Amino acid sequence: MKIVKNIGLALVVIVVIGLIVLYFMPNQYKVSNSIEINKPADVVYAQVADFNKWGTWDPWMEMDPEAKVTVEGTPGAPGHKMSWDGKKSGQGNMTLISAGVNEHVYSQLEFLKPFKASAKDMILLEPSGDKTKVTWTNTGGLPFPFGRLFGLSVDKALGTDQRKGLEKLKKFTEAMVVTPPATPTDSTAKTM
Repeated sequence: MKIVKNIGLALVVIVVIGLIVLYFMPNQYKVSNSIEINKPADVVYAQVADFNKWGTWDPWMEMDPEAKVTVEGTPGAPGHKMSWDGKKSGQGNMTLISAGVNEHVYSQLEFLKPFKASAKDMILLEPSGDKTKVTWTNTGGLPFPFGRLFGLSVDKALGTDQRKGLEKLKKFTEAMVVTPPATPTDSTAKTM
């Protein structure tokens, strides 16, 4: 009986020590990745500011192609929203909160199932001639205790998906044929 009591006490001590360690781990995460795309900022911005176009490059949509995705609102405007409901991706939504044309797209993420959580999604564009550096950043909280455990692998899990999405965005955007705007002709000018 004394051995069982000692084993029970040892387990309690291990659990308490584990909870103390988790308590002092970071309560926020930030994952950020960048890529250079060989297209001007206006072409890249058109892909990231319109949730209707995310299906061509978003890594999570590719993981759950059967998910029901709905998009509402005006692309590039606050309130533009994408909602999803899928077996692998769970249920949630992303709402655009701020957009600077050819500069940035900031959104609020709300995860509803299989767990409730919120995060911020930020895409920053840095134009340089006909090239654009794209930086994709996610930040969010890591609630005690299980969120803190997720924090140990968040960069590997989320960072891998971000990099995959940026690579797909680059490939898709660079393959686009962009036609320059038409120039007016003088055929309509009056002759004297």
